[in-house]
Amino acid sequence: MIEIFGIGIDIVNIQKFKKKPFKKNQNFYKRIFSESEIEYCLKFKNPYERFAGKFAIKEAVTKSIQTKIGFSQIEISYNKSKPVIKLKKVSKKYEFIISISHESDFAIAVVISENIN
Repeated sequence: MIEIFGIGIDIVNIQKFKKKPFKKNQNFYKRIFSESEIEYCLKFKNPYERFAGKFAIKEAVTKSIQTKIGFSQIEISYNKSKPVIKLKKVSKKYEFIISISHESDFAIAVVISENIN
């Protein structure tokens, strides 16, 4: 199968992260998020909506590409307040378009991927 474009979407209940306070569950967060992602989220008054948003992006990425990938291989940074995805140790090259939003108790992300090999 030739893959050129893919799309993924995910919605996360922010309460799932609020119920796991970072200080008491650091190992949980370190399995999912990189150090820079954790630092970014903890800068905010409500870091749990940021953690949920990043989780939703990572899940949407896995749904948008054919390559099997773990969350630790997906790193999210920001350029001019927009999320940027970097894949680690993946042979295929992708570009992504990302949309993320949080409202009340939910974070949602949509990712469109393009295989540029």
